[in-house]
Amino acid sequence: MKPPYPIFLAMAIVMAVLSGCDKGQPAAIKNSESNAKVVLLPAQLPQSITAVFFTDVKTGYVAGGGGGIYKTFNGGDSWQAENSNTNLPIYGLYFIDSNKGFAVGGESSCGGTGCVPPGGFILRTLDGGQSWTRVYTPVEKTEITSVYFVNTNVGFCVGNNVIYKTTNGGLAWTAQAIENLGGKMMQIKFTDDKNGFIICLFDKIVQTDDGGLTWKVISPQTNTGYYSIASAGGVTYVGGQGKVIKSTNNGNSWSVLANSPADVFAIYFKNSKNGIALGRGNYSGGDFGHSYASIYTTSDGGDSWTGSSDITGYSAINAVSFPNQSVGFGITGNKIIKITY
Repeated sequence: MKPPYPIFLAMAIVMAVLSGCDKGQPAAIKNSESNAKVVLLPAQLPQSITAVFFTDVKTGYVAGGGGGIYKTFNGGDSWQAENSNTNLPIYGLYFIDSNKGFAVGGESSCGGTGCVPPGGFILRTLDGGQSWTRVYTPVEKTEITSVYFVNTNVGFCVGNNVIYKTTNGGLAWTAQAIENLGGKMMQIKFTDDKNGFIICLFDKIVQTDDGGLTWKVISPQTNTGYYSIASAGGVTYVGGQGKVIKSTNNGNSWSVLANSPADVFAIYFKNSKNGIALGRGNYSGGDFGHSYASIYTTSDGGDSWTGSSDITGYSAINAVSFPNQSVGFGITGNKIIKITY
């Protein structure tokens, strides 16, 4: 997913095997107000990381703004570069199983007279990331920001105002435009085989209750944009520029969690009560300052949150992947963190 703040890419030669620039002991983030233990892993990658997906606690993938895809076999301690066959930004990763996965991204703009944007793409691997093949190039010259599979055959990708669907495991895709959306689509997620959500900027959520056959656009009336979505135990949570919002009836109505953090770029719930929200914290100050990371947890369904918006040492946490209910991995700049929750 494309983060809602500028990314400055560190372009570097991709090494065949990455063991990390800093080989010291991993540094634990001090966040005594939260019950999440967060450790900064030793490896640092040669470009800013924009997507993450772990299939289990040892095996995972990250992708970058320069088109790089990297794989770990040891829980993020070291990474090896895979052959992505693209230098365009990758914003979304999803693996159906240990071998079959998808990566989406692209660019919707370029500079110069007569410039034609490269547009978006869908990549597929069948060998656990060793090789990637472009399986779809949209007619629309816009990037694709998120990918999600309901089962081994049915999957969805989203762009600026277009939904792409496959019913044969990614071999073929069809496009469906969503009119009068206004806000960019940021993330897609299904809570079951029928109910799905696409969260967008400008206070828009696109919903389906028939497995993606039809979609409707609703506005929860928060006057803000949404970045991330999580669902567990029949409850759906959405984080974004403003406070976290919550639905207990498949998106028919939403309530604002007044005590929740704002600027939540990544959210995860292990059940209907216990969740974690990560994102951008307070600003360090000064003309050349930066935003700190923020981490908050809740154990009462979002009524109250504990954590910090002043986690120093690196900037906002953009995305997170939890291969099980207790261990997750987040991305911040060119670094990866491990979350024990």
